[in-house]
Amino acid sequence: MNWFYSLDGRQNGPVSDAQLDELLRSGKINHDTSVWREGMTDWQPLNIVRSGAPPPVPSQQSILVCVECGKTFPPSELIQINHSSVCAGCKPIFLQRLSEGVAVPASVGLWRKKKQIVTVSETVFPDRCVKCNAPANGFRLKRILYWQHPAYLLLLLCNLLILLIVVLIVRKKAIVHIGLCEKHRAQRKVGLAVGWTGALGGIVLIIGGVAFKSGWTVLAGVAAFLFGCIYGGIRASTVAATKITKENVWIRGARREFLDTLPEWPGL
Repeated sequence: MNWFYSLDGRQNGPVSDAQLDELLRSGKINHDTSVWREGMTDWQPLNIVRSGAPPPVPSQQSILVCVECGKTFPPSELIQINHSSVCAGCKPIFLQRLSEGVAVPASVGLWRKKKQIVTVSETVFPDRCVKCNAPANGFRLKRILYWQHPAYLLLLLCNLLILLIVVLIVRKKAIVHIGLCEKHRAQRKVGLAVGWTGALGGIVLIIGGVAFKSGWTVLAGVAAFLFGCIYGGIRASTVAATKITKENVWIRGARREFLDTLPEWPGL
């Protein structure tokens, strides 16, 4: 079960039960700290949630996501297995993964905030395509995401080398494993092939044009290079980070079909 907690007026998390206990032992939070998790209708003090009383009754309007297929269901239609929410249709597959020792989808949450996904690093996305929400059939694409505050780009006014050095030092990294259907996997492969062919072919033409003093060849090389970069960047793009903190990752690139299956980000 993943928890969020309020500290100095800001939301933090998600953290596991063990991590929440460690925060309590270290004194970073106390029994009066407000906490929230999926299934709770509102934030409550930790001492009330952990008092031994039955967990809060989920709101009938609550919607949860099956970690296996990525579809949304009312809480009453999901089964809690190994701290993960699984629908009845995916239960056999999920149990088979557990029995075979195969990695199961991450139990951490995925949320939407407008047109972005909010999650944590190392999240394994549901078995659904982030572009069209079609079945990914077990395929996951590992994406290493980087982000730095846009203000650092002002260093470009000083020196490009300084900008590159600072960005390499301050940028933050996150890893996610996203699902892609066969159609969008094929589209990405074509984008990469055309993009690299155009870019490398353009460089060859530019070098050849300079060597033989042919302006038209140089122009053709520039055009091929730009076409390859633009086409590849558009067709092969998947997701990118818009913000990375110690607790969470904000991601753009998923389309509405996938975003609509996720619960709203429970921000303060």
